[in-house]
Amino acid sequence: MREQSIDSRMPAERLRGVLEHLPPELAPPAADSPAGRILAATRDVLADKGLAGLSMRLVAAEAGVNQAMIHYYYGSKDRLIDAVVLREVVEVLRDLVGGLDGDLEPAELFVQYPARLLDVLRRDRVRLQLIRMIMGTEPQRMLQAIRTLGRFGILGLSEQLQGMIGAAQAEGRLAAAPPASLLMFLLANAYGLVFMEPVAHEITGFALADDEAWAEHRQHLTNLIRGGILAAPAGKE
Repeated sequence: MREQSIDSRMPAERLRGVLEHLPPELAPPAADSPAGRILAATRDVLADKGLAGLSMRLVAAEAGVNQAMIHYYYGSKDRLIDAVVLREVVEVLRDLVGGLDGDLEPAELFVQYPARLLDVLRRDRVRLQLIRMIMGTEPQRMLQAIRTLGRFGILGLSEQLQGMIGAAQAEGRLAAAPPASLLMFLLANAYGLVFMEPVAHEITGFALADDEAWAEHRQHLTNLIRGGILAAPAGKE
């Protein structure tokens, strides 16, 4: 019987490998190309005017192109919005996995994952606003982007992460829980704060844009996650 090959790459390298094989037709256009300028202008207009206020005229003026060029590249406003969402998902994933420490062991990678994701999201307030808007009003666009990317995006990363969770649990490094449940716990700690920040600010005064407040919370968040997901030492419950 042929033995199954074992992926010996470090976790960060394995995650980066998912995105390295993104087909050209799914990759965002170059930022300085007409198609790239149109997408950048669209995200700015969306952040300023919202979905209801988006118009081809405003995008054309912001991008410095005529409206016919927008129709040439994207066909309709609906497809243009979908292209912006797809681009944003790809860029978030690239920033996320690209900034992971290449020497992180699997258990510590999962401890750092939510804070790293929040680092990526809070660094770009337009991105943060856009994701909140899409998920709050038209979440199907985000789901469509995930499906379109397939194994070259979030679904591929999820497969790798769940496999690494299972391997780390087998080595006694992570707490026993279904890999999918553990992954959802980590995602909830990141995206939950993204969407609940206005409530958190009202209750505690916390703001993601406040660098000092975020640095303090980031350390506490990491410690809490470490205490929650790492396996207890032998003899302790």
